[in-house]
Amino acid sequence: MSDDFGTISARRGERAKEIEVLRKHRESLVKMLEDVDAQLRELEVFEAPATRPLVTTPEYEEVPSTQPGNAGRVLLLVGVVVVALALIGWLVWRASSDRPAETATVVEETATATTAVEEPETTTTAPATIAEVAQPFTAAPASQDYGLVRKGTRVTRQYEVTNNSDEPMSITVSRSTCRCLYYEHAPVIPPKAKESITVTVDGAKAKAGTLRETIRVTSRADASVGTSFDVIATVR
Repeated sequence: MSDDFGTISARRGERAKEIEVLRKHRESLVKMLEDVDAQLRELEVFEAPATRPLVTTPEYEEVPSTQPGNAGRVLLLVGVVVVALALIGWLVWRASSDRPAETATVVEETATATTAVEEPETTTTAPATIAEVAQPFTAAPASQDYGLVRKGTRVTRQYEVTNNSDEPMSITVSRSTCRCLYYEHAPVIPPKAKESITVTVDGAKAKAGTLRETIRVTSRADASVGTSFDVIATVR
């Protein structure tokens, strides 16, 4: 692309030189016309007729002058001026005839350069949802309904806890609010392994009515790492 613009710049330089040469030719022609005009004026001074006597000799005939008169000089001056103007007009037309073509070329190349520029592609990445992020701890099922628990009886269910990390995890299970739940589980869950937690509802210690407890299972090293499950029952 830079070579094309260099060629255009060179052409413009050549046109500028041609215009400068035409300007000098025009000045030369104007000066030449001024010189011709001055010479014609000098001829008029030298060819001015001398004072003739009022009485002429009849036996001699008047000899016509062989030098051109005023009409001839005027025609000569007009002819020189017309030729000079025609030459100047032709030179100016020649210098300006190629300008539109150069302008069109510049516009076309500029448009091509503008089209070649491509906008950078932008990609948007959707944020990862909570479900897509791997949790170090998971429990299944999320809740269990023990059904009807009579006073003085016990009902047991099991929950499965998975350690998704690459390190063994020592766990702790939170105490229930009703103090009527009992847990049995292994103290450590190996990496990428599952362990069962047995949860028992003691009807003798539970209050009559609907029982709903959320049990939290966390890491002993970091309490913020953990999971939870629900225990639901009806005590009568």
